[in-house]
Amino acid sequence: MPTDTGQTTAAHEGWQEPGTDEQWSDSFYFGGGDGRGLAFYSRIGRRPNEGKVEGALGVWLPGEGFLLSFGRAKDASEIACGAVSFRCLDPLVLWELRLEGQGRLFERAEHVGTNRDRYRTVDVGGWLRFTSWHPPLSFRSGLAEWVATDHYEQPGSIAGVIEAGDGRWPLAGNGLRDHSWGVRDWQQVPFWRWFGMVVDPDNFAMVNNVGLSGGGEAAGGFVMRKGEIAPVASCDTDSELDMRHGWQRRFEARVTDDLGRETVLHGEALEVAPLRQRRAGRVTFVNEALTEYRWEDRRAIGISEYLVQQPAGGNGAGRG
Repeated sequence: MPTDTGQTTAAHEGWQEPGTDEQWSDSFYFGGGDGRGLAFYSRIGRRPNEGKVEGALGVWLPGEGFLLSFGRAKDASEIACGAVSFRCLDPLVLWELRLEGQGRLFERAEHVGTNRDRYRTVDVGGWLRFTSWHPPLSFRSGLAEWVATDHYEQPGSIAGVIEAGDGRWPLAGNGLRDHSWGVRDWQQVPFWRWFGMVVDPDNFAMVNNVGLSGGGEAAGGFVMRKGEIAPVASCDTDSELDMRHGWQRRFEARVTDDLGRETVLHGEALEVAPLRQRRAGRVTFVNEALTEYRWEDRRAIGISEYLVQQPAGGNGAGRG
């Protein structure tokens, strides 16, 4: 069983003491799915020096479309915003997610960018419970100074129900969560690529590449393979991008870990939600893709995330 290399404790399972930088932030994330196409991501981010908190929820609903919900509110002590709230029931082990509010239901995730006005407003509800498989895994590398350098992740099981409009989708599957805090300046990061393939407690990969402002990139994450875990030492990625929009279509990530093992992740994006972050006249796209992963004889449906910067004067799709 892996150990937490960063000595994460119950004290880290809540909002952290903020730094002084205006863009210091604190973020909790949960995501997962049933492995057959029902999948979600959710995030609550706090920016205490700006006095605000943001909540985001995206759900791929088989046969129904893609649900997007986003909220912004004044800073508060609860880990909640918009349609999403998170509550820790047992530190480092068990969390509850509550969904209640409204969202925009698009025919496909890509329509968030390409057909932004074609959606139905629906009620959102439900609850989920996340149960961890292992102690948290603290990232020691792969994080640039602008990307919330205190960061741990944790794979586990997800179970519950998601409601949207008149539909109700039971969910029982795998997922992961993370908690990160520090200065988070979306516009200062040249790019990042994040891959999350969660098969079972003995086989999962959480890998990221982050571009550095001086050139090059850093790699981070963990690979659990047949019950033996090791930090990521390096990762080389070949990506096929959409010719028109620039988001990911297919990729191959070649990972080497500290044990010298080589792991190759193949991914194909099934649907991409192009989300947009704006600040000071600059636009950053965070492309969240429902992704079919292959790793040797293993198969899984998870999420891949590509952050790209829009060139000055360029046009692009995403969330307002």
